[in-house]
Order: sequence, then C-alpha cells, then structure tokens
Amino acid sequence: MGNPNQRLVTILGVGWLAFIGLGFGLRQMLSGPAVTVVIDRSYCDPSQWPRVTQAYANLYDQQQQRQLTIDQVIYVSDLGQEVATTIPTPDQVSGLNTFGRFSAEQLQQVSQTYPNARVLTCRGGNP
Repeated sequence: MGNPNQRLVTILGVGWLAFIGLGFGLRQMLSGPAVTVVIDRSYCDPSQWPRVTQAYANLYDQQQQRQLTIDQVIYVSDLGQEVATTIPTPDQVSGLNTFGRFSAEQLQQVSQTYPNARVLTCRGGNP
C-alpha cells in the first residue's frame, strides 16, 4: 500500500486543504451582506453634514463587527461620480468637502446601477 511516509504526507496535505477550505467557507458565510455606499457630495449645510457622516460611521462599525461588508464607496455630485480606491474611514468621510449643486439624476442613475446601495445624503429624509 505504498510508503507509510508518503501516506502520512498525503493525509496531512488533504487535511490542511480541507481545513483551509472550511475556514474560507465559514468566513464567507459569517461576513454579512455586501453593500455599496453612495455618498452625495453636493453642497450640504455644515450643520447637516454630520447626519451623513454618522450614518456612514454606523455602516463602517457594522463592517468592523462583520455584520456587513462595504463593497465600495461611490461619491456623487453634479460633476459626476467617483469610486473610492479604498474604503474610507469615518474620519476621512467627515473631512470631505461638499460642493456643487444637488443632482437627483446622478443619484437616480447610481441607484439604478446599484439597486441595493445605501444612499447617504443631506436631502430629505435620507440618510
């Protein structure tokens, strides 16, 4: 039945592969749903911007607790949209400048592209 050392190495190799596969599978199952966050960067009264930053901080905390995964962050203004290269911290979002005019069309376009996105804006009842 072959060399005992070869069987041992084969058993250990298969065991480690199974262990790694199980770990990866559990990680995927336990890491909550993936969401896209859309942040409206059009001009916002400075007294209203903390509403947006607090809503983002809550999502970020949920990610830290593995309740969800922030897949990407998209900034939207009347000049277009920009996808963040990395997931920003709440402090980075808090430090953003707002500028330009509100563009309902831009928000609608992004919402259609990402139907499950969380849209954070100063306008109306959102965030």
